[in-house]
Amino acid sequence: MSSISHADNHSINLGAPSFVQRFIKSLEGFFRTTCTTRQARIWHGRFSYPLIPNTSIRNFHNMPRVTTIDAGECYICIFDEVGYQGNYQIIGPGEKAQLTGCSSIVVSSQKISVASVMQNSRPPVGYWEMDGPTYLARFSSGYRYA
Repeated sequence: MSSISHADNHSINLGAPSFVQRFIKSLEGFFRTTCTTRQARIWHGRFSYPLIPNTSIRNFHNMPRVTTIDAGECYICIFDEVGYQGNYQIIGPGEKAQLTGCSSIVVSSQKISVASVMQNSRPPVGYWEMDGPTYLARFSSGYRYA
């Protein structure tokens, strides 16, 4: 016999009634949730704000450098140059990227054609396109009341 077949679970059962065990287990699952929302998020150093699906940011002029992007449940195409040009990186749902160069992004709820975005220098039809400061003023809760 293999050593795996001789393995034993050495946990201690305190003999609590099954309904108490199920209740405690449900509470553990509730409090152990790693992320309550899977919204995409962008960081400029220590400052962050949410990214809205099916939007794009054509540039980040007059803003601190983008340092991190969390895709949440979206697909995000990150371009090195303004206007969706240059080298690009695509991150999918659940991925997070540490960035050194980010000049424009497209946030999408589904996969998009990067070639058409680069060729037309604009996001797909129906996507909101803004520059970074306008995007921040429109969607960041910290700037809504300023």
